[in-house]
Amino acid sequence: MNRFKLSALAVLAATAGMFGAIGNAMADQPLVDRLSQLKLNIKILDNRAADSGVDCARLGADWAACNKVLITLANDGQAITAKDWAIYFHSPRQTLEVGNQQFRITHLTGDLYKLEPTDAFRGFPANQAVDIPIVAEYWQLFKTDFLPRWYATSGDAKPKVLTNTDTEDLDRFVAPFTGDQWKRTKEDKNVLMTPASRFTRNADLQTLPAASLRGQIIPTPMSVQVHAQDIDLGNGVALALDALDQATANVVRDRFAQLGVPSAAAGYPIKTEVNPASFSGKMAQPGAYILTLGEKEARITGFDQSGVFYGLQSILSLIPLHGDKKIAALEARDAPRFAYRGLFLDVARNFHHKDAVLRLLDQMAAYKLNKFHFHLTDDEGWRIEIPGLPELTEVGGQRCHDLSETTCLLPQYGQGPDVYGGFFSRQDYIDILNYAQARHIEVIPEIDMPAHARAAVIAMEARYKKLHAQGKQQEAQEYRLVDPTDTSNTTSVQFFNRQSYLNPCLDSSTRFVDKVMGEIAKMHQQAGQPIGTWHFGGDEAKNIRLGAGYTDVKKPEAGKGMLDLNKEDKPWAKSQACQRLIDSGKVADMAHLPSYFGQEVSKLVKAHGIDRMQAWQDGLKDAKDAKAFATSRVGVNFWDTLYWGGFDSVNDWANKGYEVVVSNPDYVYLDFPYEVNPNDSGYYWGTRFSDERKIFSFAPDNMPQNAETSVDRDGNAFTAKSDKPWPGAYGLSAQLWSEVVRTDPQMEYMIFPRALSVAERAWHRAEWELDYQAGREYKGGETQFVDTKKLAQEWLIFANILGQRELAKLDAGGISYRLPVPGARIVGGRLEANIALPGLTIEYSTDGGQRWQRYDDAARPAVQGEVQIRSASPDGKRFSRAEPVAA
Repeated sequence: MNRFKLSALAVLAATAGMFGAIGNAMADQPLVDRLSQLKLNIKILDNRAADSGVDCARLGADWAACNKVLITLANDGQAITAKDWAIYFHSPRQTLEVGNQQFRITHLTGDLYKLEPTDAFRGFPANQAVDIPIVAEYWQLFKTDFLPRWYATSGDAKPKVLTNTDTEDLDRFVAPFTGDQWKRTKEDKNVLMTPASRFTRNADLQTLPAASLRGQIIPTPMSVQVHAQDIDLGNGVALALDALDQATANVVRDRFAQLGVPSAAAGYPIKTEVNPASFSGKMAQPGAYILTLGEKEARITGFDQSGVFYGLQSILSLIPLHGDKKIAALEARDAPRFAYRGLFLDVARNFHHKDAVLRLLDQMAAYKLNKFHFHLTDDEGWRIEIPGLPELTEVGGQRCHDLSETTCLLPQYGQGPDVYGGFFSRQDYIDILNYAQARHIEVIPEIDMPAHARAAVIAMEARYKKLHAQGKQQEAQEYRLVDPTDTSNTTSVQFFNRQSYLNPCLDSSTRFVDKVMGEIAKMHQQAGQPIGTWHFGGDEAKNIRLGAGYTDVKKPEAGKGMLDLNKEDKPWAKSQACQRLIDSGKVADMAHLPSYFGQEVSKLVKAHGIDRMQAWQDGLKDAKDAKAFATSRVGVNFWDTLYWGGFDSVNDWANKGYEVVVSNPDYVYLDFPYEVNPNDSGYYWGTRFSDERKIFSFAPDNMPQNAETSVDRDGNAFTAKSDKPWPGAYGLSAQLWSEVVRTDPQMEYMIFPRALSVAERAWHRAEWELDYQAGREYKGGETQFVDTKKLAQEWLIFANILGQRELAKLDAGGISYRLPVPGARIVGGRLEANIALPGLTIEYSTDGGQRWQRYDDAARPAVQGEVQIRSASPDGKRFSRAEPVAA
């Protein structure tokens, strides 16, 4: 996998440019070494600083919202008095004000900041701590808002990470949240998840007897009839897989073996065939199957090969990992609800490795998810090799402390100053395609543009400078992505400058897209999976400073951050190339450039023989409709939050002819926390939590209905109604953005087991999901159109299947999924506990975590003193977060 790959030239340049001459470095290195021993502590002081008298509006905070944080640097060694140093750190929140005149904080790019001494600096005294109060924008409600690996520099010395921040254990430098610091507003109606509140939330759940789960397949089939007799697979299975190609047949055999049911000539016979003539009506579609599990043999008839594959997965779904291998005899007729059942993975912000991607594809196949949306590029990284453009991965695929950004991008997201990165070689990507193809999964590559393109822009500038220095001017210009006349002052959503946007008005940008698309298309052809959908990206091509939460300092509006808006530009506003394009009449104005560029890219997509283009919906908002694009089909990932009007705006896209892939942040952004607790992890701008139960309750094909079963991000009920016709969703996709997901285990923790609820809703329409009716108004807490009793009954069964059966299979697949923290309370000196996924082992400790005992609900043990609670994975190798139970 070419991780950390740099050319020899780049390594030499990095050595010279980053670390300088050895003599100078030797002079500065002892200072850096001492700075690295400073102990950092970060403590949130006030998440509603405006209510406490801070003039957040004057400081320019979006919607006049800011928070107060205390940074403490403790020096356990000798005094440090030198002033020639800087400490770099990462933060998703802008620093607006520094409350200690000895220090200043400067924003560099993205989430990278620099802390430096001022002339007033009096040093870090020996055996003392120095406090640096700051005011930051918005609020910081989860500890993952604070990123690790702060690092010190001085002159030409080698940068060094502050030792106590070189960790993924954020508790080492982030102080516990106290009181109501977890609340975004005073009126925040969310419920803080503690053992006591979880106990109440889980009160309607209990562990069901195994017999009540007999014959239950997930995702749930369209129809199933369970018979009384059992089938014993203890002697293995005799698989007749002539209906499948060899690669897929091997996948099936391996999965049976992984679940303890190997192939054996004398085993239970499973026969397969493809016969589309056997299907009619809604069943006559790709992926449909008929499954008969009889006493003597099983038969699977698929509409196509994918139908056969899914029928086999249904048998596999029934098999318990532990215990005997008996499954129920049954008959099932099944077909997918949506043609598009997707998972999205961002490998650009933080790189995730090939083996982790392959494990993800294994689990997608097991739960009948069929679209892998592969986010390969963004501002912070370019993750796929493109022959002929090595700078994309040598520069754009690496991050390090090179302030010139000639050898790499600057650090982001807390990985430290050393070379960090990775990318998929051409062969890696082909291997992933082959792996997906064998599992009936389509890979949809996304090369994000025209915004979120900084890695490409910086890489192509490095290429330009190299070739320009060689006198190859025409070649240097060939793929350049910036207009040198563009001096626009613009800030992207994640605080990058104009380098975040490739210029859509340049012929060289079009050539670049054509080159990249052509090379990726060749990889797909070689793998035998021609590109079916090209994802354009298209999101967030705007200046965040021109958003509704800001006001001009000369004409201030209450409740908004004050800025000199005369200094703010829309992207490309000062590009002469774009001004000429607008003057020509091809584009109405600067705001229409992203959609215009999408239309231009669609011509390339068609020219490369790709029938379908897809984009984040805001990137196409200024196009008239889907017919404005060259491809015969255009899909949009719809990502408006429901409570901000998404229940209505979704209809607009479907009515314009777009294939709508429901991708709502408030339900299926898997980078958001599982629960409202500062110790959980993730971003949370769209919702404070999305757990397995909430996703299970999602009605993706009737958006207004969700107002009855959900709340907005502050825990408030909302009302939803649309008077427009609704042609229906094309699909459902869950997203994992990876800004604060740095490792592969963290990636799996955020995706699983929530992805199983996603798969359920993507494959199966539940009885409690109502048909969309234009004009019907759903009022949270008032109307009662949804059969919530039926919803609760179905969730009880699903939760038990996860807890009693499926999590063990994730263990077998090597998945580092999240284990829920149990609910618990102490009544009359006895411990009572429950859990969100019944069947999981609950453990408790009465000696500070030195010894853990298994909780038995029938016994409800007597306890004294401090009690801690946690859950354990079925294989006993992993545990949830441990929390104290209030006496």
